[in-house]
Amino acid sequence: MITTSVRAGFVTVALVLGGLAATPAQADDLPTDECPAGYRADFNGDGFADSVVADPYATVAGHTQAGRLVVLYGDADGRVGEGAREVLTQGADAIGGGPETGDRFGFALSVADIDCDGFTDVVVGTPYEDLGSTVDSGWVQIVWGAASGLGTGGVARGVSKRDFGAPIRANDQFGYAVDTQEDWTDGATGAPNAYVLAIGSPGSDVNGHDDAGWVGVETAVDGGSNRFSVTQDTPGVAGAAEAGDRFGAAVAVGQFRGATGTIDVAVGSPNEDVGSVTDAGSVTIVQDIYDEPTGAAYDQNSPGVPGVAEAGDRFGRSLADIRVASTSHLAVGVPGEDIGSARNAGSVQLFTATGVPLNTLSPRTGLTQNTAGVSGVAESGDLFGDRLAFAPPTTGDRVTRLVVGVPGEDAAAADSGLVQVFPITNLDDETTLRQDSSGVPGAVDAGDRFGASLAVVTGPTEKALLVGVPDDVDHPGGMVNVIPFSGGFERRAWVPGQGGVPAGGSRFGATLASAGR
Repeated sequence: MITTSVRAGFVTVALVLGGLAATPAQADDLPTDECPAGYRADFNGDGFADSVVADPYATVAGHTQAGRLVVLYGDADGRVGEGAREVLTQGADAIGGGPETGDRFGFALSVADIDCDGFTDVVVGTPYEDLGSTVDSGWVQIVWGAASGLGTGGVARGVSKRDFGAPIRANDQFGYAVDTQEDWTDGATGAPNAYVLAIGSPGSDVNGHDDAGWVGVETAVDGGSNRFSVTQDTPGVAGAAEAGDRFGAAVAVGQFRGATGTIDVAVGSPNEDVGSVTDAGSVTIVQDIYDEPTGAAYDQNSPGVPGVAEAGDRFGRSLADIRVASTSHLAVGVPGEDIGSARNAGSVQLFTATGVPLNTLSPRTGLTQNTAGVSGVAESGDLFGDRLAFAPPTTGDRVTRLVVGVPGEDAAAADSGLVQVFPITNLDDETTLRQDSSGVPGAVDAGDRFGASLAVVTGPTEKALLVGVPDDVDHPGGMVNVIPFSGGFERRAWVPGQGGVPAGGSRFGATLASAGR
């Protein structure tokens, strides 16, 4: 339980007017960014690639599902996360709060160098945190990186809905989804503290509509910051707040529709009703957030989007984005999509945005396991697209890849799961990974749900795909498979109690965070 609304350690200027921020200068007009260059996967600034793995269901000090983070530092061998390890929980001096039953600290994660000091920071969502007597209202903390490690760079900054001028209520689930970008477009924003932070609160009630959903956005340029909130009742935003929409269940910060050099936020509403079709789902692009935000909505009835909105599709359950050169890619997970008679087989819808001076977000391919060139067959309960991640191009590996989690796949056993990897410019050249794939640690067992979480971490010498298997049968505390895309290193796994990874896991790997340029 948290009894204070904001912890010391960061000063902001909140300008909240009728749900929208007062208009700051457009990002393109701001001074040149001076944030130090480096990899956004380096919590202690030593030049080696680090990772953070959350176990939001871990027992801490006797409190079940209090949650913890395991930090895996890189070292001189060049591999991601193969150096020292440490555990972070609420209650530590630099974290604040206190571990309590059901908090689920680490339910959502995002990483960025938010304070522009050369050390990667971690945004931690704890959507089931009680604030005072308000149950499950949710809380977000920014845990600072520093030379001596994550969580040693000053007291973590706490954020709640109060900081956006909004009342906190029971079951808001503030922090259910988080995403952040720092140092936007390498010069489009000013220094210091150039970042955008988006926080989803899908359990928020809006104008009397239960669980309609709400999103808070914090933007910072040139040392100051602004905050505003967005719902489907915000003027200029498409749609209308309705009970059960869960607007904010997924968020992604990127550049999708707005002017070049500005920033947008994609917001998933997986339980949105499209017309009379229940829980079909939609995605709203809140664009030009440095100017006067507006929002355009997309669903499976939008022009150019393949398929049709159907009950229970859950379009927008997951989101992933990447910008390569002047093109942005947005992937939308639709895990409840029925393919023929196969219920909840799942699909992924791709969009691209390109062009100067304005971007147009255009529907691209819709992927399923029945798409020509894709391995496997769409089957009931596969949940293709339940989790998504992009792997960026890097030196020595210039391929941009989309990674799709299929945790309900019946591979060699029911719900054992798999992951499929698609080069974005050649979707036919897909690779399938399972726990019985060559070199992948572990064994295929019913209920493993391999691919229940995904991330890609890029360091100076290795780019690795992280695949969470929090329900692994052979490792009841959970595990994470580490599958290199580059660097020439072996496939390996992180398992609580093995290889220096701290013991005590419950569902280790339930949440992962992508990082790195």
